[in-house]
Amino acid sequence: MLVVGIALNKVAAPVLRDFIKQEMDTDHYTNNTYCHGVTTPCALNTLNYHLVNADPKLRRLTFKNINNNLNNHGNHKNLYNYNVNNSVDLAKLFLPDYLAEFAGFDESLDMSAILRLLGFKNPAPIFHSPDPLISIQLSADDVRENVRNKWGHCNVTDWTELLFNDCFSKLKTLVRSLGLTGSMEKTTLDGLTDWETKGN
Repeated sequence: MLVVGIALNKVAAPVLRDFIKQEMDTDHYTNNTYCHGVTTPCALNTLNYHLVNADPKLRRLTFKNINNNLNNHGNHKNLYNYNVNNSVDLAKLFLPDYLAEFAGFDESLDMSAILRLLGFKNPAPIFHSPDPLISIQLSADDVRENVRNKWGHCNVTDWTELLFNDCFSKLKTLVRSLGLTGSMEKTTLDGLTDWETKGN
């Protein structure tokens, strides 16, 4: 269990954070992709209550997580500041409020939030794997349920050699689903293999 926790947080988490940061910075925030195809053309930093309320895709996002909306206005959504001013705030929109306390794509973005972002699919996925045979969302959900939660809510009797090996297999599948550059993927997979084979 300890070895899986180290591999999860020291090998996998930094790579997953970097992937999320890159995708959020370039593909989603700078290119304004989340506003493409909404009912009324818009920009993330000019969103307002009427634009969000009129579009089912935007309505599903959690705007209470940004601009101190929840503290300032409670559940009075018509008073919220809907402007999304950076990629970190954009990422917070896809999470429940208890996972949206991070300050950046750094250690404050914990594994629970990372896996929820990668697994997001309602109404549509945020991230897409270049490999059509591996779903980032299914893989992230699998790691969340069967690796992170097993580790975070530990029952020592569950930790058999089979579970240990299965955890590393699931982590490697998630890394492969991202379509990282060859060297980054290899370095990460090698790091996971080192902990799997030498960590005990």
